Amino acid sequence: MHNSSEMPSIDGRKVTTYPSAKLQHTEMLKLNIIEAAASIMQEHGPEAVTIRRVAEKMECPTKIIYNLFGSKEGLAKRLFLEGCKLLSLTFQAVPEQADLTLYLRDLGQAYWDFSRNYTSYYMVMFGGAFSEFKPEEETLQAINTALQQFITIITQAIKQGLISETDPIHVVNLIWATLHGTIHLHLGGHIQDERTAKLLYDTSVTNLIHTFLRSDN
Repeated sequence: MHNSSEMPSIDGRKVTTYPSAKLQHTEMLKLNIIEAAASIMQEHGPEAVTIRRVAEKMECPTKIIYNLFGSKEGLAKRLFLEGCKLLSLTFQAVPEQADLTLYLRDLGQAYWDFSRNYTSYYMVMFGGAFSEFKPEEETLQAINTALQQFITIITQAIKQGLISETDPIHVVNLIWATLHGTIHLHLGGHIQDERTAKLLYDTSVTNLIHTFLRSDN
């Protein structure tokens, strides 16, 4: 008995089985619901994201969302994981450069752009947008995956003697915490002017590079 999700037809073309097609439909529906929740949060803030409001935007019964995500916490978790994927893709889109200083600046710019282009996802991931949701092992691993490119670069720089620190995770966490601090203050309204926030952010990037890169390089 053939158990493949794609069965060959008489003329050689592959036919997607019903279970496979149903699974694809379910995943697409989940993605659309996630986007609906993100758009509501982007426009009205995290407090506006409820199962009922998302269902209204999707023009579907709330039962469908509960069946797919279980709860608002389940929906927040999927928002978190999708945000991690977007952050990973954002870093991957940065062209590699031989000059480590320029490369780190470009990665820093990419992180800033992510916070501006995907603010709703950023606030779910790092801003505590949903009080019901607390990061767990799966979501924390997703963050590590998103930051893997950054970790790899720092690890290589340490091996090449460009950075005197010996623990790449320590370096990445210090960089991440510093840059996140400026972004979070801006998104939280404590630094309202974006130009001022970006100036502070760029200054932080420069200071971090000077702190970690050996002066003789």
